[in-house]
Amino acid sequence: MRGRLFPVAEDWYEWRQDEPPLAGTVLVRVGVGEGGRLVLTGLRIDGTPSAELLRAIPVGRIEAAANAQLAAEGAAGSTTPVLNLRARPAVAPVAEDVGWEMVEPSLAVVRAAPAESVRLRGRPDIFYREVADVYLEYAAASPRPACDLADRHGVPVSTAHRWVKEARRRGFLPPGRPGKSG
Repeated sequence: MRGRLFPVAEDWYEWRQDEPPLAGTVLVRVGVGEGGRLVLTGLRIDGTPSAELLRAIPVGRIEAAANAQLAAEGAAGSTTPVLNLRARPAVAPVAEDVGWEMVEPSLAVVRAAPAESVRLRGRPDIFYREVADVYLEYAAASPRPACDLADRHGVPVSTAHRWVKEARRRGFLPPGRPGKSG
């Protein structure tokens, strides 16, 4: 099931999905919940509500799509539609050749450049931005985005979860919700 949110009013969005198609128009209100995560704060159905229609509304998938599509800005409750547009550097970031080591500012000493054979620990921000982009794509369409991320890169699922956790820590993904994708 793949779906998208389309803005219709100040904080109301229309949910449209491919499979299965919904029998009525579903509008949702999105707001900022605990921890900065976007959550549904309202649901409106234009047309006759039926048990079948209510069961077909994927609330968890809609919240995951909201967190993938929308970014919370400013005051709580205001959302701005975005299409996952992140500024991407044209080239990978390059570490500086020299720096300063300081115990006391008056005793600053020039630090030598690290040897080429010494690998710096951790991965650069650009890697975690890419992880966030791929994860958001999977979260919008899959109930198990971390597993799909792991399959794509041929790594254990625990590694993919660690990447996602670090992307969240660096601010490239919204806060997670235990037990839910997105």
